Amino acid sequence: MISPEQARLVSGASAPILLLGGAPVHDALPVLRVVDGAVPGLAGWSVFARLTMCVLDGPGDAGCLFPTLGGSFGTDGVAQWCDEVERAGGALVVSLPDAAELAGPVDWPALLDGGSRGGFAPAAG
Repeated sequence: MISPEQARLVSGASAPILLLGGAPVHDALPVLRVVDGAVPGLAGWSVFARLTMCVLDGPGDAGCLFPTLGGSFGTDGVAQWCDEVERAGGALVVSLPDAAELAGPVDWPALLDGGSRGGFAPAAG
């Protein structure tokens, strides 16, 4: 289980984004790169997004759970993000080595070109 301060839910992009900082799954995820204009899928990973919690489940023992209500998450924002995950069939997972990197503006071009780890995780059924 990780704290809500180690996760940021980002809505309004082409796909919902689960931005993680200092999560135990960081090293288990592949380096994130855009290939031919698309983010590769995360084989063996899935995301389960609900109003009260989110689970990122990976192969073997890899994965993490965090409460979505509380911290910086508002109920309406979490509900919107969960709806986006359902519509998109998953979420883009972007993992940073340190939770401190979640504060402030995000340098998306740098993160999507090898500056982070992750990929597109399909929604868990």
